[in-house]
Amino acid sequence: MERTQVAVVGGGPGGYVAARRLGQLGVETVLIEKSHLGGTCLNEGCIPTKALYVATSPLGRRATFARMGITLAAEADLGRLRAWVDEVIGGLRSGVVQLLAGSKVEVLAGVARIVGPGQLRVQTDRGELALGAEAIVLATGSSPIELRGFPFDGERVWSSADALFLRRVPEHLVVIGGGVIGLELATVYRRLGSEVTVVELLDRLLPGVGLSRRGESVVRRALAGQGVGVRLGARAERLTPNGVVLATGSGEEEIPGDAVLVAVGRRPNSSDLGLESVGVRVEKGVVVTGEGFAAAEGVYAIGDVRGGWMLAHKASHEGLLVAERLGATFRSRPLPSAGEGAIPQAIFTQPEVALVGVPVDEATARGLKVARFPFVALGRAWAEGETEGHVQLVADGEGRLLGAEVLGPHASDLIAEATLAIQAGLTAEDLAEAVHAHPTFPEGLWEAALSLLGRPLHSGVVSAR
Repeated sequence: MERTQVAVVGGGPGGYVAARRLGQLGVETVLIEKSHLGGTCLNEGCIPTKALYVATSPLGRRATFARMGITLAAEADLGRLRAWVDEVIGGLRSGVVQLLAGSKVEVLAGVARIVGPGQLRVQTDRGELALGAEAIVLATGSSPIELRGFPFDGERVWSSADALFLRRVPEHLVVIGGGVIGLELATVYRRLGSEVTVVELLDRLLPGVGLSRRGESVVRRALAGQGVGVRLGARAERLTPNGVVLATGSGEEEIPGDAVLVAVGRRPNSSDLGLESVGVRVEKGVVVTGEGFAAAEGVYAIGDVRGGWMLAHKASHEGLLVAERLGATFRSRPLPSAGEGAIPQAIFTQPEVALVGVPVDEATARGLKVARFPFVALGRAWAEGETEGHVQLVADGEGRLLGAEVLGPHASDLIAEATLAIQAGLTAEDLAEAVHAHPTFPEGLWEAALSLLGRPLHSGVVSAR
């Protein structure tokens, strides 16, 4: 039996980051990955989705540029577009390989299963390998949920991964699920020319992410302006030769769809890992962990398989934390704090959505301070022809920042400043005292902080309870 100090199962953003850091700390580490390094995020999730979002952005801004007097005659070559996305994925994947090699992490291509305390069996192309480890880190990620009556076939019914293959641009695309993945891919395919209808069972888009009702209405209005149809309170019942039958409050109806994207969520990859052999508890597919990400004696879990927000950056952060704790254990150093910090979200619709901390509607219900600055009052937004959206900040009675919602251009970047402010325990006064360059979008955060303090500058939206 081969032996190592730490075996990391799963080479996604949680697993490879944990392995990389362990290697840097001088801990002997083996990383086991059954597919491609980088996991779902790099290969068939975050990176290709955002690459397509950026590549198609000129198609989504043609009306804006037309108002400026600039006509764009853009069209998409799917073959070259797919090749470019593959180039992005390949380059980043190669970088991960180099990083792990530089940290002296051994990478095994295979499927791992725990067979007892500190023992794994790894099925590789060359046969089965027995591997002993003093600690095992589970970072196995998650997979798309398949909807009954809509089995994935890659042709008519797509998973999110199928949609990223860009085999064709359907004439009518039905997206089942109005969450993050559904809306991001709806945005991309609408730009590419598909007629898109989003079907959501609940009465609102982006359920569960903490977006305010005001923010959700802005997103819904923006999608309508782009020509994306939205059907709320509707359940996808079954496929027909020409479309999808929906069940609504007024009965059944059929909508056209030559392709159907099922985006109703993801489930943790917690099965077939041999967890029962070491006493790991699993509840509703989620590996239950305690202090320091421990799931059992010598077994740890991070990322999607551990539950909570299924975000690549959360998984990476947890990978760093568990690596530092294991590194301290193996190197007899003081244990670091296991604090997980403020976790931001970024959603790549048009306009973008980003959130962190206490949600705005929850803050209002709790009597916390909430202030809003609309981008229609921001000079840079006018200069870019993108004035839809806002910044909303949440603070407690002492002015300490607790939450933020940014909806508009570059929201995915702007949320970093708010996250840092919340993580550092800064107040609205601290943010207001920081000089923000003009004309820029970060001024929106500054303006919202001024509103929290009751002295709005370019907007009349004063903070309120």
